[in-house]
Amino acid sequence: MNRSIPFGAPWMGEAEEKAVAAVLRSGWLAHGPKVKEFEQAFAAHLGVKHAVSVSSCTAALHLSLLALGIGPGDEVIVPAQTHVATAHAVMYVGARPVFADVEPGTGTISPASIRRGLTPRTKAIIVVHFAGLPCEMDDILKIAENQNLVIVEDCAHAVGTKYRGRPAGTMGAAGCFSFYPVKHITTGEGGMLTTDDDRIAEQANKQRAFGIDVPAFYRQKPGVYDTPILGFNFRMTDIEAALGICQLEKADGRIEARIANAGLLTDRLKGIAGLELPVIPSHMRHSFLFYQLTVTEGFLLTRDALLAALKQSGIGASIYYATPVHLMTLYRQTFGYGEGLLPQAERVAAETIALPVNPRLTAEDMGYIGDVIRAASRNEVPGA
Repeated sequence: MNRSIPFGAPWMGEAEEKAVAAVLRSGWLAHGPKVKEFEQAFAAHLGVKHAVSVSSCTAALHLSLLALGIGPGDEVIVPAQTHVATAHAVMYVGARPVFADVEPGTGTISPASIRRGLTPRTKAIIVVHFAGLPCEMDDILKIAENQNLVIVEDCAHAVGTKYRGRPAGTMGAAGCFSFYPVKHITTGEGGMLTTDDDRIAEQANKQRAFGIDVPAFYRQKPGVYDTPILGFNFRMTDIEAALGICQLEKADGRIEARIANAGLLTDRLKGIAGLELPVIPSHMRHSFLFYQLTVTEGFLLTRDALLAALKQSGIGASIYYATPVHLMTLYRQTFGYGEGLLPQAERVAAETIALPVNPRLTAEDMGYIGDVIRAASRNEVPGA
């Protein structure tokens, strides 16, 4: 019988159960002390001044762009190979996403493509630390400095990611994290905005809760508040925050397990014709949300045939992302993008598979995944 190896699944235990139960007994389910505790712990973990909890990474991106003054008439450079949320956030504030290509070996945004996309209307760059691998930030920071642009880091894949020792989420004006169930840490749903800028933090704090000037937990008189700015309902609950506190305490060990699993998989896959394995420069720490495998024409099977063989063998592989954002219908129709404009992003979409390396998997599991792929390279997997 084949194994069942999930791509990713939330790893909750007794600590999380007790933490949630304590919140339920407290009677304070939102706007409460656990949210503040989680924010303080996350900020300390990254070494930033501020961490503002929100309902999702998308909300963090949205609030970051608003706080940075991005709006109608502005352009924001975004990698084409990302989740649609990255580009949607630009649309939410009325700006135009300008898509950049990615590096062939990493899937992260190409500095050369950023330069090609610059116009007098460019106001910001959103970088995406893809799969847990950081972007080449030295080059991107130089572009931003020379062109007077701001950088927002999409860190949805990047808890534990580092560039020259600096954590993802600490190098731009703001960092935006996701706590979706398959991420490095999870709160069920939820996200975090990180920044060293007092003004960004203050505005995000207000706008995540309708623009109200004094949150409920800090009011001197119940029910007395004002709304000086337009805001949204982007708040995190204390239940989610309680989960996040527990998950954050375990994050370092679990990320090390991901890195170790990725190393085992690399050892198993070396030398197979037609496969390109992750490239990790020495100045980067890859936190391996997943293991990005490229299946070229030199491999015996197509990418999709290998994906089917993995599925048949009980391995929960996936694709990140099967369609580049510039080729999604909304962006084709709104901005006139078409095939062939960003060839490396299109190649990543067409040739890559995301393999599981989550920390619950064992060395034996990694060996099994490698053996299935090696067998597929010889057309020995039943049904492949």
